[in-house]
Amino acid sequence: EMKKLILAMMVFMILIMGGCAAESEPEAFMYFLFATPLKEHETWLKARNGFQAACEDYGIKCAWEGPTGIDTEMMEEEIETGILQKADAIITQGVVDPQLVREAQEKGIPVVLVDSDIPESDSFAYIGKNFEQQAEMLLEDIESHYGKDEHLVVAIQVAELGFQIAVDQIDAVEKVFAAHEGGYEIVSISQSKSDNVKAKQEWDSVMAEHADINVAINFAGESAASCYKAAEKYDLRDQMLIYGVDEVPEVMEMIRQGNVDGSIVASFYEYGYRSVEMLYAYITEGKKPEERIQDVIMIMVTKDNIDTYQEELSA
Repeated sequence: EMKKLILAMMVFMILIMGGCAAESEPEAFMYFLFATPLKEHETWLKARNGFQAACEDYGIKCAWEGPTGIDTEMMEEEIETGILQKADAIITQGVVDPQLVREAQEKGIPVVLVDSDIPESDSFAYIGKNFEQQAEMLLEDIESHYGKDEHLVVAIQVAELGFQIAVDQIDAVEKVFAAHEGGYEIVSISQSKSDNVKAKQEWDSVMAEHADINVAINFAGESAASCYKAAEKYDLRDQMLIYGVDEVPEVMEMIRQGNVDGSIVASFYEYGYRSVEMLYAYITEGKKPEERIQDVIMIMVTKDNIDTYQEELSA
């Protein structure tokens, strides 16, 4: 009996130890990093929602890392960490060093760029706005208010003048607006640094200097609201059209009230979700997108479609 008991105990111990060993073996998982330009900005949080939803759907471990204010060095540090951690894929905005993207790709880590491209970086794919189409949407709406013969005096505000995305958006405006029969001039280009206070200060000084502006274009999410406040302060609101980008709640409310004329909205949720979808298909099945550049859906939101655009965007 004693022998049987000892034998049973030994079998029991072996089973327990075997179970522990099996449990302590690391489970194989995929790890995706999203190195965001702005970790807590309301527009980029939509991308985080899409990213996390896709990671859940595909059973991927995901990390959302980045600075709270514009800081490309910190973004690059996050990417370097992702490379060292042997992440399976990296998603980021194309404002970082192209060499870093190439380094990740060379180490077998595909990189998807969103919102801003770096064509020379050999990234796996780019998902973003078609800036020429964006400029066409702006001009079409401007001409629906002013007609084709009004001379356009344009002021533009971007998030960061040194970013390629700013250069590309301004270039697209120049190219497309050249077709406007009444002619146009850009009298000012300022930057908000993605900060409300800075955006307002910049628009204040622009409007103090240029009382003849009749079109104000904001390529930074927070800027349209600041632009409206400055226009009110200088009593210039009634003589100009004010445009923004993205789905900033304050700006959406201003469109509803008629204080901002329109905002060009792209699905940031799509940036997060589609990137994961594309990368997962590549890693598991070797499937590459047919085109490296993938356009995102864009809608000009005005007072007319403020209540219905969400359906179009999610379609």
